[in-house]
Amino acid sequence: MKQDEKSTKIIFRPTDPTERITQIDILRGFALFGVLLVNAFGYNSSFFDFSGFYKTFEDTLNSTIYNLVIGFAADKFIFIFSFLFGVGFSIMYLKYQKDEKHFFSLYLRRMLALMMFGIIHIVFFWAGDILLSYSLMGIILLFSRKLRSGLLLFLSIFIYFFPIIYIALQSIFTFLPDALSSVTDIKMPEVIDTYSNGSYFEILKLRLTEFIAFRNINLIYYAPKVLSLFLFGYLFYKHKFFDRINSSKAKYFVVFVVLFSIGIVATLFTDSIVNAFTASETNPLYTAIYMGVFEITNIFLGFSYILMILILSQVSIFKNILAPLKYVGRTALTNYLMQSIIFTTIMYSYGFGKFGSYQPWQLVILAVLVFSIQIFISKIWLQKFRFGPLEWVWRKLTYFGV
Repeated sequence: MKQDEKSTKIIFRPTDPTERITQIDILRGFALFGVLLVNAFGYNSSFFDFSGFYKTFEDTLNSTIYNLVIGFAADKFIFIFSFLFGVGFSIMYLKYQKDEKHFFSLYLRRMLALMMFGIIHIVFFWAGDILLSYSLMGIILLFSRKLRSGLLLFLSIFIYFFPIIYIALQSIFTFLPDALSSVTDIKMPEVIDTYSNGSYFEILKLRLTEFIAFRNINLIYYAPKVLSLFLFGYLFYKHKFFDRINSSKAKYFVVFVVLFSIGIVATLFTDSIVNAFTASETNPLYTAIYMGVFEITNIFLGFSYILMILILSQVSIFKNILAPLKYVGRTALTNYLMQSIIFTTIMYSYGFGKFGSYQPWQLVILAVLVFSIQIFISKIWLQKFRFGPLEWVWRKLTYFGV
């Protein structure tokens, strides 16, 4: 943002790399690695029977790796990624809020451009896209920006747990659409055969079928959580919590230890905690209680991961170790979509046709390898260019050539 010397008119322009907050870029890179770690399992298996497929790996190594990834990464890194989206909105809005009209149109264009990326991602590459949902929830965030902080905090908490309330209500009002439904007649062997041997158009049809089959989960379960974290991230930056954490590292380290410890215990003993509230899976509230414990665990672990990175990135030795993550964080859109291109090329028939052939331990190694290459390439790219390639396109669509 610049101001003319002879006027107070705000000139809208993309954020210069020198103005970026390194901590946030590192945290975004860390989140993207976690997202890839989980998505690697999704690229190798259909959403139709994700857990069923991986539970067939009963050996100690694979079952342990799968349980660790699902327990300590699934939903936790999307939690961080969504939170950071709200932080990014807050940074942008606080810069431009003196010109509300122009900011509104600029950010709306930004979300419509992101929607375009999401639709392309779903249609041509992968059904597990988050960009379409982010664009829609981002528009709601835009309309919510002027609400009082207290109200936004209440809405953030309520909306986060709304899916749990909804699932509980399903046990009473059975006519409600199932929030966790992915009903389909397609079986896993058919999915594996289509993705690994089918034509491009057969794969396209199956991918769109997957996306449509998961509409309830995306709309009723995930979308509210995304919006909730957008709102919380917006408030978190607005009320200078990054500065508070950086100025009181010892205090927030204690908070991290408490949150992380509770998160570990809740993850390891989820079944026992749930059974303390309901003795049987036949209890109509069992699913709501189970998902409620799961979401509380996500909160403890998600925020503990955020605090961990923010604190460690202020300690010299760890800052140097974490620093490479900032390159991927600055090119997150490009790298997120490239992950789908790389993995679907490996998995689908128009590439190497390896869908469903990898074990959990192999997927973890593959994810680490791909992410390491992305760090290397991103660093080289940013030495020559200000923005990542798709970030540049996104900014052009947002700022209309500025």
